[in-house]
Order: sequence, then structure tokens, then C-alpha cells
Amino acid sequence: MPAAPRAVLPSCARHNDARGATMSVVLHPISHTDLDALAALHAACFPDDAWNSAALATVLAMPGTGGRVARAPSGEILGLLIDQCIGEDAEVLTLGVAPERRRQGIAHALLSDLVTRARAAGAARIVLEVAADNAPAHALYRAHGFVRQGIRRHYYRRAQGPPVDAWRLGREIETRGSS
Repeated sequence: MPAAPRAVLPSCARHNDARGATMSVVLHPISHTDLDALAALHAACFPDDAWNSAALATVLAMPGTGGRVARAPSGEILGLLIDQCIGEDAEVLTLGVAPERRRQGIAHALLSDLVTRARAAGAARIVLEVAADNAPAHALYRAHGFVRQGIRRHYYRRAQGPPVDAWRLGREIETRGSS
């Protein structure tokens, strides 16, 4: 079995590491043995719409669905990305980073890995939906070349307050050799 890909985070991530140490993250394919821990992470990231381990298993059983778990070298789960690649389309189904580990480049590493995997699978574009009021996520996706392509009104339900629109974002995947 090949070694899990190791993503060394950019200098801005090292700068944000509270310990002052060089931060690295190891990306692993999601395993069914991770589901309980990933459900807890998902609940911490999305308290109004948490996916439990059964929901995660159901999503992961869909055709073309996979993803990555980001772990610290110590084994601590830092983040997850679940995606679905079918034909020319790759879709981010969920992306979350532990609240105490945000702004350290983990989501960037997960998205960069998805671009590589989606390109290898023959996808021409990546799409996703994000809450209209999630400014940090919008900044992340803009940094990865995503642009707004549509809107789903009142898509996200919130325990406190009215529903929030979902913005449909997308980006093209460059083919190898293009700039």
C-alpha cells in the first residue's frame, strides 16, 4: 500500500500555528472505522445540520463518493472532505475543519487534494454549495478559484434565526499542461 500523501502547509499556515511549529497534515482516504470520530467533527463544524455516523456511511456508499481525512502526525483528526466524482463533475458534499484548528491551511490542503483527485478521475469542474453567511468559507473558495454560479433560497435551516440561502459555487479544473 502506498504511503498516505503528506501535505506540508504553506508559510502562512506555519505562522498561524499556535505552538510556532511547522504544521503538517497527512491526508488519508476516509475509512468506515473513522465514522464515529468524523460524525463528532461534523457536529462541531455544523451544529444545525450534523451528519451522524449512519448518515456519513449512507453518503459514502453513493456511487463515485469518497473523501479524505486530514490528520496531524499525532493521529488527531483535523478535518474532512467528502466528495462525489461522476463523469465531468466533482462535487464537494461536505468540508469541515475542527473549530480550534481553522486558519492553519487544512481546508486548503483538502481542496488542493480534491482538485488533483478530480482531475485524475476526468472531472472538468468542481461544484459545491455554501451558506451565504459563511464569510470564511467564501474566502477559502475564492482563493481556490471558485465563483458564484447560482443560489438556492432558504436552503440551510438554522436553530436560531431564519433559513439562510445556499450559494452554488463552481470552478473549472485545468487540464495537465495548462496554466
